[in-house]
Amino acid sequence: MKHFAVTLFLALAFAANASAQYTQKLQENKQGEGTVTISQSKEIDDLVNGKTKTPAPAPTTAAKPPQDNKPRQDKKTEEKPKQQADDLRDQQAQAEKEKEDSAKAAQARAEKLRREAAEREKEAAANEPQGKKVMKGAKTVTGYRVQVYSGGNTREDRIKAEQIGNKMKAAFPDQPIYTHFYSPRWICRMGNFKTYDEAMKICKKVRAMGYKSASVVKGKINVR
Repeated sequence: MKHFAVTLFLALAFAANASAQYTQKLQENKQGEGTVTISQSKEIDDLVNGKTKTPAPAPTTAAKPPQDNKPRQDKKTEEKPKQQADDLRDQQAQAEKEKEDSAKAAQARAEKLRREAAEREKEAAANEPQGKKVMKGAKTVTGYRVQVYSGGNTREDRIKAEQIGNKMKAAFPDQPIYTHFYSPRWICRMGNFKTYDEAMKICKKVRAMGYKSASVVKGKINVR
């Protein structure tokens, strides 16, 4: 639109200049010819004869968008440090997890060894007769015993197991008596029998004494 206005203005100025030259030529006095007089206002005369300067059109400048002087960084370049930081955090988390798993595994092994040691101590206590020393030269083999009593884990159960043990010791002085806590209960057993029949013979006598729940159990026994 601005270009069209400038073009139109230049065309009008050119036409005015040509008209001024034409009117001036008509008013010249030539010998043998008539005289032409043109009457017009001073403003028109000045405009036609080019005495009034035509104001130059104001230069047009297109508005430029504001420039961002900040240096542009490639998106991949920006993401690379972030990815490296994420990878480093993942590696640290993995190292911490492996360290924690290793500590848990070591703790589990230690707990297992502790339980095994406790079981061995418990088994050794079970094989030691009440009120007697372990036989010298004895060895541990698989055999049978008579279980006279099996209770709970309370203090009353312990007292009852010891009382029954004392009664069995008085009734069968030649048999070793074993009163101990075998998790989760207190028990009282007697004898070291190599065969089931030997243990069953004593078990029947115990039942006849009123201990109807007496039974023969298989386990480790001490023999010479």
